[in-house]
Amino acid sequence: MNQTLRALSLSSSVTSVSPPPPRRRVVLLAAGLFLGTVLLFLRGTTYGFVNYDDPAYVTANPHVQAGLTWSGVVWAFTAPADYWHPLTWLSHLLDWQLYGAAAGGHHVTSVLWHALNAVLAFLVFQRLGLTALRAAFAAALFAWHPLRVESVVWITERKDVMSGACFLLTLLAYAGYVERRAAGRPAATSYALTLAAFAAGLMCKPMLVTLPLVLLILDVWPFRRAGSRGAFARLVLEKLPFLLLAAAVAALTVLMQRQVGAFVLEVPLTDRVGNAVVALARYLGKLAWPSDLIVCYAHPGSWPVLIVAGAAALLLALAALAWRQRHTRPWVAAGLAWFVVTLLPVLGLVQVGFQSLADRYTYLPLLGVVWAVVASLPAFASARGRAVLGLAAASLLAALAVRTWTQQATWRDSVTLFTHAVTHSPGNEVAEDLLSSALLAEGRLDEAAHHAERALALNPRRATAAISLASVRERQGRLDEAKALYRTALAIQPPAPELQAQLALLELATGEPAAARARLVPALVAAPGLRAPTLQLGQDALQRGDLVRARFLFEVLIAAYPREVDARVGLGTALIRSGQPTAGREHWRRALELDPAYPGLREAIAPPVFAPRKLQ
Repeated sequence: MNQTLRALSLSSSVTSVSPPPPRRRVVLLAAGLFLGTVLLFLRGTTYGFVNYDDPAYVTANPHVQAGLTWSGVVWAFTAPADYWHPLTWLSHLLDWQLYGAAAGGHHVTSVLWHALNAVLAFLVFQRLGLTALRAAFAAALFAWHPLRVESVVWITERKDVMSGACFLLTLLAYAGYVERRAAGRPAATSYALTLAAFAAGLMCKPMLVTLPLVLLILDVWPFRRAGSRGAFARLVLEKLPFLLLAAAVAALTVLMQRQVGAFVLEVPLTDRVGNAVVALARYLGKLAWPSDLIVCYAHPGSWPVLIVAGAAALLLALAALAWRQRHTRPWVAAGLAWFVVTLLPVLGLVQVGFQSLADRYTYLPLLGVVWAVVASLPAFASARGRAVLGLAAASLLAALAVRTWTQQATWRDSVTLFTHAVTHSPGNEVAEDLLSSALLAEGRLDEAAHHAERALALNPRRATAAISLASVRERQGRLDEAKALYRTALAIQPPAPELQAQLALLELATGEPAAARARLVPALVAAPGLRAPTLQLGQDALQRGDLVRARFLFEVLIAAYPREVDARVGLGTALIRSGQPTAGREHWRRALELDPAYPGLREAIAPPVFAPRKLQ
């Protein structure tokens, strides 16, 4: 390793050059990390999908379920979503191609990515100055910590483990670039590799937008490239392509999130800053004591002043400690700066979603804290001292592994996941709502209603809870209550075309066809994706002889899409079966004008009954 990349001394806080460890030791440690990580997370590979975002990403996504095709690749780069992550989409496409609906295969892919990251973290920590054994310990702390469970076991969070790999590859490539520059060797290829790894990471998850700032932190320590103001200015200029990429992706992310309505909470700036301060302190707390880890930490709106003050005091104390030790232990300041900088996009300063924090957000930030802590561990000259330190390290890793193994059990299924959240977070409206939805999916209506009502009691404006309760009442045959709840939800989150369509069908079922038509036609126009399901509902009604419902559905489809051939054929058939052959055949003739090649239609104009083709 080049002498510009200093190694941490085992006997004091002063840095000194350390020879590279034997290659065999590095390989064995890397293999142990990879295998240990795979074995630790095997439990999660036996679980299925959950109903929290997995449907949108995999189980109800027709593009993903088409497998890895050229059209799927195009879709991955152009798909409307909460943010742009085409490489993550491609990973899901490939998984479906390989495993189909078998969730175990999807889990295995995520575990392998995470095991790779354990090895990459090991290599990065060595390039940042840790000895091989300390780097392996730090990598295991990162990879085996219970906070990793959400990122690894939740299939939706494939973006975490993939972006994590790109983040670590960027750091490795950058260390190679710095080494070549310091040695006076050509470094353009290393620079290009660094930029390419960063770009790939942005295409996995845009949380990496602050990675250029991490590179600047490492320029200060341990690479020691920022010896003067002029040198630092040149380093900033060197990062310009990275900064431009990050700015473009950040702008695109804000635009996409605005389009999908991700800014669901209106929180004043002072409260957003307060939550950011509390979140930083809570993340450090969960690193030190990983208890009560849940999938959804609801945003409180505003934290009590004493809690914000306590969190701020902790952060200021850490900052003061880092400043005082900036010469003797510069890695403390570097690690804490890494932690804060990588969390900036998800601290809620621009509030996206309902959460105040999330375990998954710690995947990369806590690497900096782990580096600072392990680098600061005392060194012992005696064999006994080293044995005590080794035993303590092994005990800590064993305890974390046990906790990680048990934490995976909370992801067994959706009901278990959200029951755990409700149990460990009383008064959490989000957890109550999500548990209601999970119970509803299993047909446990009374339990689903109970938790939906609790969510609404905590927050009467929680539209998704009102929708869950409306669905329960609809299945229970309490249609008037269901309509009232759907209207309440619409008053909270208009326009919601899918919800409008659901309410319209209820209005039709309760004898309000005019109101249903006035609601359903605009919904169909606003959401073309409703076109096929509505046609299928009409054909199903026609097949079972419910001619009134069939006619209504075909008529609203034609009102929204006058050139909808299948709807005209279906309406013609329903009219003929209702004793209106002249009107029915007129719709058939119009359908034939729109599609002269419609199978069997020309020959069927004369007979009184014709069954339309089903939409495939």
